[in-house]
Amino acid sequence: MVRKSADWGDIGLYAHCGLSIVQRLGSNLVDAFRSTFSLDEDIRRTYYRDKGIAHAKAGRYETAVAALEPLWTEGTDDNQLALHLGIAYVKTGAAEQGLKLLEAAHRAAPDDVKIATVLGLTYVQARQHELAVPVLIKVAEANPLNFNVRFRLGVALDNLGRFAQAIDSFKIALGLRPDEGKVHRAIAYCYEQMGQHDEALPYFKKANELDGSGV
Repeated sequence: MVRKSADWGDIGLYAHCGLSIVQRLGSNLVDAFRSTFSLDEDIRRTYYRDKGIAHAKAGRYETAVAALEPLWTEGTDDNQLALHLGIAYVKTGAAEQGLKLLEAAHRAAPDDVKIATVLGLTYVQARQHELAVPVLIKVAEANPLNFNVRFRLGVALDNLGRFAQAIDSFKIALGLRPDEGKVHRAIAYCYEQMGQHDEALPYFKKANELDGSGV
C-alpha cells in the first residue's frame, strides 16, 4: 500500500530549496511568486530522499516509509534509497516488501557490504536460512570482526542442520565476545545435536554461569 507522501507545503522543503528559489526570482513580483511554487523535481526528490533516509537511520520507520515510498514508486535506481526503505518496511511489519527491495539493492550492488549485511540478517530474521548462509559467508569474509554477522551465520547453519559449521562460526563469534552466554549455549546445543554430550557440557556450564543461573 502506497502511503501518503509528505505535504508539499512542508516549510522545510522550501527552506531547503531557498537558494534555488532566490536564483529564480525575477524583478516581477508575480513571476517571483510563481517561481517559489515551481520547484525543480530533482530538488524535491533529493529533499525527501535525504529526509527519509535520516528518519530511517533515526528509527522513525513509519515516517521514513511515507517519505521514501513515493520516490521508489516513481522509479529510481538509488540503492541507498532502496536499502533504507527496505529496512523501514521490515521494521514496520512489511517484511516481504522489505526483502524484495533489499534483494534488488543487492543485485544492483553485490559488493556493497552494508547492503549484503542487512539482507543476510533479514533473511535469518525471516527464517530463510538457505538464502542467508551464502550472503553472510561473503559478509563475514569482508568484515571478519562483526560479531552479529558471525553469530547469525551460526544460527542459520544450525537451523539447516549443519552443526559442525555452525560451531565453527559460533566459536569465531565467541572469540569476539567471550562472555556472551547465548553463544556458549548455542555451541552446546550444536554439540548435543551431534551426540557429543561431553563436548557440550562445559559450554552449558559456562552459559549458566554467565546467565547467572548457576552451574
